[in-house]
Amino acid sequence: MRTPAFGRAWTRIRRSAVEMASHVSTALRTSFDRLTTPFRTRPTARAWNRAWLVRGEVRWQRGSESVECFRFADGYVATVAYADRDVTWQLTAGPSTLAGALFTAGLYMQHGVTPQIDPDGRMFVAIGDDGPTQVFEETASIPVEYVYIDAFRTIEELPDCVDVDELDPAYRRLSQDRPRELPPG
Repeated sequence: MRTPAFGRAWTRIRRSAVEMASHVSTALRTSFDRLTTPFRTRPTARAWNRAWLVRGEVRWQRGSESVECFRFADGYVATVAYADRDVTWQLTAGPSTLAGALFTAGLYMQHGVTPQIDPDGRMFVAIGDDGPTQVFEETASIPVEYVYIDAFRTIEELPDCVDVDELDPAYRRLSQDRPRELPPG
């Protein structure tokens, strides 16, 4: 026997109310995050949770924001995606070493800093006494050391400003992932 029209209408109304409440709470949370972001000094590493670690890629998530590091061509690429805005952008300028890609992901997650690109196309980050920072003038007002991302081959070489404990499981798993080649003829 079919549910009476009143019951079906009530079910649709309830489902619509739940969906609307979900959209409103998401919009409020997104607006609150956008309003409070300028007042946050640095995102904490604890706010990010590793969503998955599989062969060839790792993803960390914080709300609707995700950072992903995956194999691409002859290296690794790190990206940031915002699900609520349907936007994805690269942290690395192109394929990088695994340690370099994880370093850029760690910089973003732990300090909210993205690498910059010099005139030769090499990615770098400025590290001062307070940690990584972005420098927009050739002569910075604070003394900084410039560190190039492509200089890192292993995770042990990363500067102390990035907590490698969070990145180490991903490095160990992804460094084992080698492209399979067919045996010679």
